[in-house]
Order: sequence, then C-alpha cells, then structure tokens
Amino acid sequence: MFGTGQVGSALVARLVTTGRAVRAVSQHRPASLVNDVEWLRADVADAEVATGAAKGASVIYQCLNAPYTKWPALFP
Repeated sequence: MFGTGQVGSALVARLVTTGRAVRAVSQHRPASLVNDVEWLRADVADAEVATGAAKGASVIYQCLNAPYTKWPALFP
C-alpha cells in the first residue's frame, strides 16, 4: 500500500481484517496505524525506491495524494 493518508489508512484497516500481511509505505508513520501492519518509510516518487518498497508484494494499492496532473512526473 503506497500512502497512509485518509484513504490509505482506511484501506489498511480493512485489509488487516482479511488476515493477510499488509505493508504500508509512506514518508511519515500515521499514529492510527495498527500494530499488525508492517510500515516502511520511503519516498515512492523515486522509481528505484518504489520498486524496493513493493518487493514481494502480490498487490499494490496506490493511495498517494498528489494532483492528478503531476502523477506522470511523481509516480513514473
């Protein structure tokens, strides 16, 4: 899961109830993040960092908050 803002945090909370491993990736750890979630500090606007943060994931949810017009530049 990339992003732990309002949408990302809600999705993390829901995914945890499925019993699957959940990794949340963001630059700041939210206080509301439950203990069962692996958290990784990373700036996923960097393609190499994003690739490393996603290693081993079977599904990636992009819940980052950036203006849509900047996605091609920020999230290649």
